[in-house]
Amino acid sequence: MTIGRQLDNDLMVAGEDVLDFHLRVEPTDRGARAFPLGEASLIVNGQDMADPVDLVAGDVLTVGVSEIRVSAKRQGPPQADEWWLHADRDESIYKVTGTLGVGRGDDNEILLLDDHISRRHAQFTLQDGVVWVRDLQSANGTFVNGQRLTGGCRLYHGDEVSFDALRFQLVGKGQDLTPVRQPASLTQVELIREVPTGGYETTEFSLGEPQEDAPLVIPESGETGAFLLGVSDPISGYTFRTRIGTTVIGRDEDCDVVIRDPTVSARHAEIVVRPETTTVTNLMATNGTRVNGQQIQNSELVDGDVLRIGRVSLVFKDVPAHRAEHSLLGKLQWLLLGASLLLAIALIWLI
Repeated sequence: MTIGRQLDNDLMVAGEDVLDFHLRVEPTDRGARAFPLGEASLIVNGQDMADPVDLVAGDVLTVGVSEIRVSAKRQGPPQADEWWLHADRDESIYKVTGTLGVGRGDDNEILLLDDHISRRHAQFTLQDGVVWVRDLQSANGTFVNGQRLTGGCRLYHGDEVSFDALRFQLVGKGQDLTPVRQPASLTQVELIREVPTGGYETTEFSLGEPQEDAPLVIPESGETGAFLLGVSDPISGYTFRTRIGTTVIGRDEDCDVVIRDPTVSARHAEIVVRPETTTVTNLMATNGTRVNGQQIQNSELVDGDVLRIGRVSLVFKDVPAHRAEHSLLGKLQWLLLGASLLLAIALIWLI
């Protein structure tokens, strides 16, 4: 949705300091993300933010003289009956109820006496059975599954939340929840699920340190428009259309592009195609998202960019229809030239 003073916005807000199209707010599986448009100011909870911000329930956006409060409504039953935070350093356990402050100050419910932790570092909130975490403009940041937060996000069973070198894992208690194994090191996280035999099988694991990639072999494709071309197992040679709007990539069967690989998160990344540009956004995936080898949170895509999802590689292609027609015409011309040469040789031989 867009917010501004023009009638074409989804939410119209009047005011001298409000631009015609001031903000864009997009939904994600972990909350909503606000983008300032043009030279617009983005003020969240009284803080002037220069970059896009991930929003959580309770956040307040200030647009001109108006305040817009973010709320969330849970769909379906709660994921867990109870939520607990497990610290990996001293094996402390904290039950998540209401609001829990995290920091070095004595007024925090989770007191972390470390020089690299801010006095008011972050905040956990349990609302309607859903756990949210918000970074409170800390100096060294709050990380979820290795990705630094700008704002906050919703948390899920098994997520790892880090404050500098101090790590916590969110564990829900409920009969339908998958067991989770505690992470063994900073570079390896395994999420596991119970199988009918009573054992466990790995459903997602981290890559640790990035490994050198073999040179990519990009096959020829007669497709036109915007699409993704698989260039590594298990999707090598497959073509995935990226329609106008949002395309979600992940291991979950509900995703638009399903990649069944253990290094790919359930909902790993999303691609948004608009008439003027195409962007890719990492959705807090365990193994992150890379474009041309660079770790990204949000990046623009152009024809030929290599997208890395876990250990799976795809090439983004944006081929205008006229280019493909020109290429086909060129091939036909060469075929006609070859046929003419063969005909000329046959006539000479007959003479």
